[in-house]
Amino acid sequence: FGMVKYVKCDGDFAEVRIFTGGDKSVAEKITKQAAEVLKNAFPSAQFAVKLLEQNPPQTPEAPEKSKLLSGVKFKIAVASGKGGVGKSTVAVNLARAFAEKFSKNSARVGLMDCDIHGPSASILFGEQVYPTVNENRKIVPPEIGGVKVASMGMLVNDDQPLLWRGPMVTGAIKQFAEEFEWGELDVMVFDLPPGTGDAVLSTVQLMPLDCALIITTPNLLAAKTALRGAMVFEKSKIKIAGVVENMSYIMVGGEREYVFGEGCAKEVADRLGVEVLASIPIDKTLQSQSVSEQSRAIFASLAEELLKFAPSR
Repeated sequence: FGMVKYVKCDGDFAEVRIFTGGDKSVAEKITKQAAEVLKNAFPSAQFAVKLLEQNPPQTPEAPEKSKLLSGVKFKIAVASGKGGVGKSTVAVNLARAFAEKFSKNSARVGLMDCDIHGPSASILFGEQVYPTVNENRKIVPPEIGGVKVASMGMLVNDDQPLLWRGPMVTGAIKQFAEEFEWGELDVMVFDLPPGTGDAVLSTVQLMPLDCALIITTPNLLAAKTALRGAMVFEKSKIKIAGVVENMSYIMVGGEREYVFGEGCAKEVADRLGVEVLASIPIDKTLQSQSVSEQSRAIFASLAEELLKFAPSR
């Protein structure tokens, strides 16, 4: 993840320098874990593990934005201004809908879970799988239900908190793009964390995104926060494809009941000059592998709408 900045070997002795962003609360833990990893790999060697509080100026520059994920035809960011609106649920089921559409071409869809501190893709897909490494030393993302998936939840244990600051979060997202062997994909969905923090800014600045999809709920607070979150894309000249209202209604006796109210998503869309592309019901099957026919149809329609924003190649 770009934390190891310097390694110098001299016989059976090596000095290793690791950048931590100056977070003293994790310094002792990182030093101990690094020493254990090195000692297990090279039992007869001696090591000096040093921590850096500042990023050395000789760090290689980031690759050109246009060259990242060059094999992916269409890149969609799924974002929201706040947590709890079901953004990850929408992202995963949207990826599934694309996978069904492109099912004739195996694994032509990818999902990058950019929520480094709170990854949820592996939970929503319902499978705990791990990436592998190929002969070219590239990380191969596992395929789940026709979707190639990269998530920090596949790289750390569920009970292991990531006490990382901005540079390390950015490094993880860069590795997802640079070090993973994605191959040729028709679509990649980027599941962004809520708000406008390091992971969101890093994704927007690093990835050549084609458009963004804004998620809200029929709640005034969520709607106002979604507007603020959308400004990140407007300021970065990334097209906003539309708005999705999640948890929009429940079905009672064959009729829609809007338990949280109506109109908030349309207000967000009007302010952004776009359309509400989908209204998704409260449906517990969306967090399972057996999604209801009604919800599958809604996501299939949403995928079709989003393909209108795909660049022609």
